[in-house]
Amino acid sequence: MKKKTTLILLFIGMSFYAQEKIATFKNSLKTSSSNIKDVIPIVNSKNDGLSIFIADAKNVYGYLFDNKFSLKGKLSSVEKGRKYKILIGNSISEKEDYRIFLSNKTKDNFISINFSFSNQKTDSKEFTLAHHEEKFIQTATSNNNFYLISASRTYNSLYIYTFDNQGTPKRNRIDLRGFGFFNYRGKNSTLVNLLIKSSVLKKIEENTPNSIETTSESRKMYVKNNLITFTFDENKEQTQILKIDLKTLKATVDRIKKPLQQFKSNKKKTNSYIHGDYIFTLAATKGIFVVDVLNLQTKEIIKQFAATKEETILFKNTPIIQEGGFYDNYRELEKTKKFLRKISSGKVGVSVQKYNNQYHMTIGGYVAQQSGGMMMPGFGIPVASIGNVSFFFNPTQFAFDSYLNTKSTRIEGLFDTQFNHVKGKINDNAFDKIKLYSTNNDVTNIVFKHKDYFILGKYSYSTKTYTFRKFTSK
Repeated sequence: MKKKTTLILLFIGMSFYAQEKIATFKNSLKTSSSNIKDVIPIVNSKNDGLSIFIADAKNVYGYLFDNKFSLKGKLSSVEKGRKYKILIGNSISEKEDYRIFLSNKTKDNFISINFSFSNQKTDSKEFTLAHHEEKFIQTATSNNNFYLISASRTYNSLYIYTFDNQGTPKRNRIDLRGFGFFNYRGKNSTLVNLLIKSSVLKKIEENTPNSIETTSESRKMYVKNNLITFTFDENKEQTQILKIDLKTLKATVDRIKKPLQQFKSNKKKTNSYIHGDYIFTLAATKGIFVVDVLNLQTKEIIKQFAATKEETILFKNTPIIQEGGFYDNYRELEKTKKFLRKISSGKVGVSVQKYNNQYHMTIGGYVAQQSGGMMMPGFGIPVASIGNVSFFFNPTQFAFDSYLNTKSTRIEGLFDTQFNHVKGKINDNAFDKIKLYSTNNDVTNIVFKHKDYFILGKYSYSTKTYTFRKFTSK
């Protein structure tokens, strides 16, 4: 009976979300039988228009839509070259020419392909970093402009490449004179040493359901309002913040003290998360955890949440949830003591969203596990195979994949705009709804953000048709 009820609810949920279909189009430009490698959604931040680029091994097929999702144009590219496999970003000119940027596997050779829908013309331009000792760090797209970030240990320098309408790069050195940084031991370090790591620097999108695995990273990058913000949480006593104004290319540095300063660094795990005008700092030991909510500009503590191992956590709206265990995929823990023991044994993180005029906060941790390439439930696509896109270009996709495959121990809570705890049930967010709707059919799926909602794109190989559906966290 329970199974039958679940199936009925699933059908109702799928039927409800099916009403959110916003566009359908046929990939009529593709005539070859080669498999699709990437689907590239690009949102025009100035007019809310949308373009979709579908790439196979050789070619890229572009489709242009207006802000009401009506098809305005389509265009195929020249061959992009097989060595350029990793999509890293895009730009849009004032004439609404769309340029996508790709790199090779080692990220030292690059190509940009320009789509001029008005002239029905494509062209490409290859380029490299200025010096061989430079290391690719990340990319950013802001106000329809593309920026490539690199660094050099040899010269202890940070660079941002800007591009003109022809795709010609210009390297700009960021002045870091007078700025000091600290490593995890509290010793003097350089920004470059904090930036250049073996793991990819993760991008964080505001009001996206980011998993604890993502937010527990010690380096994070935020892009908003022509500002790039890097946070470094390697040091247990303070969050180090580097901000770069993309209009002036000037840098500023700030530091935020973390909770539990009375504990030695090796006795606690710490992290931080930025949302809007606030920074949320977290510190946890086996005996206590504290989350401070601070004004990012004034550093004033707005609210503090804490619980010891003997106490009940009064500001949570969910049980203590453990997912991805070796024996049980889902468990609920009863005692705060177990929660603290779990999260303090690995990496900790906090994630925040705001919708329905409330803040939804997730606090937790996870222990890294060996993996041979996770599978997205119901999607049939290995995470490793789409990371080429999501790490650099579409952080929403990476956030979605990580969210569905979380192996964290966590609690979740709701708070009003003054950060007072609000009792009640936490409703499904957009990612939960997408997961419920999606089934393992003959489709290739993408998830991306458009304005204040999320879009699920499903491609059918049998009909060569793409369908878009809208999902919100409201």
